[in-house]
Amino acid sequence: MTSLKWLLITCCAICSLSTLATEKQNTLKYNISSSGSHYPYYTNNPDHPGVLPEIIEKVLVDANISAYHEPLPTKRITKYLNEGIIDFDVISLNWLPQSERNNTMYVFSDPLITVTEMLVTLPENSSKWKNISNLTGKNVGTVLGYYYHSADSFNRVDFPSEKELMEALVRKRVDVAIISKLPALYWSQQLNLSMGFGAQYSHGFLRIRLLSKHKHLLPVINKTIKNLHGNGYITNAAKKYMQDIPIQN
Repeated sequence: MTSLKWLLITCCAICSLSTLATEKQNTLKYNISSSGSHYPYYTNNPDHPGVLPEIIEKVLVDANISAYHEPLPTKRITKYLNEGIIDFDVISLNWLPQSERNNTMYVFSDPLITVTEMLVTLPENSSKWKNISNLTGKNVGTVLGYYYHSADSFNRVDFPSEKELMEALVRKRVDVAIISKLPALYWSQQLNLSMGFGAQYSHGFLRIRLLSKHKHLLPVINKTIKNLHGNGYITNAAKKYMQDIPIQN
């Protein structure tokens, strides 16, 4: 009888360990931190995390997908995604070169929110950058680890974040930079820096970029995103952070 009891206990323990291992294996890892200064999309503030953390966490909960955020330096996010160390990030297809937009390694979710990148410079230089073709062969301020769809046509000068890019413009370390419009407006206000916009560099939707091995999750992810658009959750999450961004004159 005692032997049978211990056999049952051992079997239960093995089953429990197997269940835990399966749950751990099925838990996705992701990163959406960008540079850490990509306000309002990501703020690096746990109490006020940004639009993307609020949306992505809600999508995961409502879709009943187990996942956790893996802190990573910006330059490693794509590398770790390519190597399967993380399972998804958030990106705009319009950031990518055309050759990368149909990469079969990934599947992309339905749209979350829009993002617009601009050529940003000092106010007196705005007229010089009214066309993105003017970037050809020039030194251009960029964020380390970010994608730029025509990066092979100009010389990247990488900085750690949008905040440092704005400071670099004022210090004339670069004459022009590519920065998402809302972060540029936000950091211009926060740092009390004058800046001007040139041409629009890209405009599109942020989407979840998921490794293809998890494509079976895409229907429930897209259904959840549709529901969150329908009930106003995504719009309200964005509005909460937009109030901290000055309106451009």
